Amino acid sequence: MMVEKNILKRLYQKYFTKKLVKVYSHPRSGTHFLEAFLAENFYKGKDLSLDSGTWGHWSNRKVRDIGNPYGKLFKNHHFPKKIKYIQPKIYIVRDGRSVAYSIWNTPNFINKELRDISFHDFLRTKIDWKGSPSNKVLPEYTILEHWYQHVKAWEKYNNFDNELLIIKYEELLNNPYEIYLKIHDKFFKNKRVLKEEEIDNIKTPVGLLPNKATINSWEKAFSEEDKILYFDVLSKGLDSYKNL
Repeated sequence: MMVEKNILKRLYQKYFTKKLVKVYSHPRSGTHFLEAFLAENFYKGKDLSLDSGTWGHWSNRKVRDIGNPYGKLFKNHHFPKKIKYIQPKIYIVRDGRSVAYSIWNTPNFINKELRDISFHDFLRTKIDWKGSPSNKVLPEYTILEHWYQHVKAWEKYNNFDNELLIIKYEELLNNPYEIYLKIHDKFFKNKRVLKEEEIDNIKTPVGLLPNKATINSWEKAFSEEDKILYFDVLSKGLDSYKNL
C-alpha cells in the first residue's frame, strides 16, 4: 500500500504540479536579469536560492560561494538538443555584439592562456567551448559564429516546442511590461495580471559579475571592420535580429 502511495505521489509531482519556468540562454545574454524579473514578478516570496555554484571557462573554473538568490530558475546554456521537452522554458537572446564584448570583458570567460588577447583578435579566434564555457571542445566557431549557431538552433527548436518562449534582452530592458504580459499569457494565465506600475523592472544590476546592463555597450569596442564581420555572420539569416 505504501509503495502504491509513493508511486502515485511521484506521478502527481511529475504530471500535475506546476513546474518552475526555466531560463536558457547563450552566456552573457541577460540570464540573471531574466531570472530576477521572473522571481520578482511571478514567484514573489518563493525561495529560489542556491547556496553555491561553479562558473567560468573550463581552464579556470571558479566557485561562487555567495550563492544565487534566483538559481533554481536557471537551467543551462546548452544547445536545445539536450533539453527535456515537457518543461516550461524561456530563451533570452541578446545582440551578438554585446554578447561577444561582454564575454571578452568578463574575467574567467575565455581560456586563461588568452587573457591578454585584444578584442579585435578575440572576434577572429575560434573558441574552445560550446554552449557553456565549461564545456571543452575542439575549436570550431568564433564567438560570433557560436552565438549565431546557438540562437539559430533555438529559433528552429521553437517551431515544435509549445513550452518555449523566446524573448529579447533589449525588449526586456526597454519594454518590461510588454515582456511581462508575454510571459504571463504564456505560463501564468491563472495569476492576476499586474498593472504596469506594479511590476518590478529590476533596476539594480544582478547576477554573476554584472556589467552596466546597457544595450549598446559594444559600440566603444567594435571597429568598422568588426561591424562588417558581425553583419557577415548575421547575413546567414537570424529571425531575432533580421531588422538590424
